Amino acid sequence: MTRVTSAFALEVFERKSARSPRLPKFLSIYVRDFGPEHRTQSNELMEFLEQPLDDRRIIYFGLTYKDEPCGFATLMHFPEGPLAIIDHLVIAPNMRGYGAFFSFCDLIAGYLEKQSLTVDYVIAEVMLDDQHMASTIKPTLLLRLMRLVGFRIAKVRYWAPDPDIVADPDRCRAALLFGSEPEREELPTGEFLRVVDLIYRGHYARWYRRTMPEPEFHRYEVAAERLLAQIHHAVGHDKRVVLNGMKNLNLSFSLDPNPPADPGAMVYMGLLAIPAVVSVVVGFVQERWIALTATIGTVVVLALFAFHPRLRRPLLRAFRLTE
Repeated sequence: MTRVTSAFALEVFERKSARSPRLPKFLSIYVRDFGPEHRTQSNELMEFLEQPLDDRRIIYFGLTYKDEPCGFATLMHFPEGPLAIIDHLVIAPNMRGYGAFFSFCDLIAGYLEKQSLTVDYVIAEVMLDDQHMASTIKPTLLLRLMRLVGFRIAKVRYWAPDPDIVADPDRCRAALLFGSEPEREELPTGEFLRVVDLIYRGHYARWYRRTMPEPEFHRYEVAAERLLAQIHHAVGHDKRVVLNGMKNLNLSFSLDPNPPADPGAMVYMGLLAIPAVVSVVVGFVQERWIALTATIGTVVVLALFAFHPRLRRPLLRAFRLTE
């Protein structure tokens, strides 16, 4: 019998190994390949690993291939959740095949199972702005990969409470993903909001309170609470929040319930209307009053479908203009 094993391996760093000479090698991959707009300073990562906050357990993961560092990720375990947040995941470009990603996820999952951590959900955020991506992996691709390893996306508008929310919240639009066992297709709204509150006020706010000057943190806290209130308002009247899994990866409708009108889509709809316009012109020549009535009705219906968000969505979906 021939046995072949993977060349990928996992190195784990906690408080007792914070001074390991291997950790800076993994941090250098993170600094090099994670977008600077949303990147946490490496000295902050080192400081928090050595002196963690009392509400969480911090674990850093390093991926190696033939003993060479090629990936990095962090995990924050909140016993009160109980939940874990995966963050800062990056894989070196020369190793950015599907195999590296899936091996990394599998090795992390195997480690967590051996640790017997109590976790209801594993949470991840994926930034959606292509111009300010956290890594060079396109958001749509990363979401597909996350879906394949068991994550499902909350069908709610969400902003990652990064410091950039103070100047430009749209740069922080993100997909909020839930991994659970057994896999969930929906969450009670109260449970969803409890998790989001912990992310905003526990995971992020307590981190930045420690690293930001007081005036800067105050501005950040005001901006974060404003976005958190928007999330609460968006789902407050619903009993449950759907975790739709992104099976069709329809980002426009899954992440923004009221997407703005797409100029390209509107031009396409105009082209479809040309035959109808020609028919109306011919009708005017033959019977003006009937043609005028039909024209007014057509314009009203098209206007409603074109500019009302709830009516526009099925129309665009019917013509597959959101893919």
